[in-house]
Amino acid sequence: MTELELDHIFICVEPNAPEAIALSNFGLQEGRNRIHRGQGTANRCFFFHNAYIELLWSCNSTEIKSSLVQPLHLWERCHWRNTSACPFGISFRSTNNSLDNLPFSTWKYYPPYIPEGAFLPISTNSQFTDEPIIFLSPVSQSPASVSPERRPPLEHSVKLKKITKIDVSLTKQKSFSAEIDILQSLSLANFTSGQSYHLQLEFDRGMNGKSYNFEPDLPLSFRW
Repeated sequence: MTELELDHIFICVEPNAPEAIALSNFGLQEGRNRIHRGQGTANRCFFFHNAYIELLWSCNSTEIKSSLVQPLHLWERCHWRNTSACPFGISFRSTNNSLDNLPFSTWKYYPPYIPEGAFLPISTNSQFTDEPIIFLSPVSQSPASVSPERRPPLEHSVKLKKITKIDVSLTKQKSFSAEIDILQSLSLANFTSGQSYHLQLEFDRGMNGKSYNFEPDLPLSFRW
């Protein structure tokens, strides 16, 4: 079975991501941003040594509601405060660059903003809007391994290096999908049922015993 490791996590936010101010004020240095042409979304990103956080929003309602993109339910996710959809997505990458023998079932999504013929494997739990999208980033690599001239900023005034644990609270009270159960069995992420959506990221195995909650700006907290 192909081994996976965390690539990035997205959180759906308001247009232009004013929530990024909360991360900057906390002490994170912002990295690159991008418009996903044809998908109807845009982002702002914050990088760490092994993975990154992506703030994602809807920037083109026609594109995001197209027949190509609709199966991802990104419009519902980007408007999660009104639709009750889960605002999170979790992306993994293969440790050996292979997409063979993945631990969960997937379907092929062909984003218009990547080279023709390239695709992202999307977990089949994407039909459940009360769970995060789970997907693979086939050609990605850890930010720290990117060549120096292309490497995004990794050093922050709060000394956080690696995301070492993911805990996700979902409003779903019934059983989770098989794909979520598989992630838990592989210790790739932990999921619980709660009163609201929330993502807690542990950095550097929580060695400093500190924590910070970004509510109400973001459904996000850090432990380091």
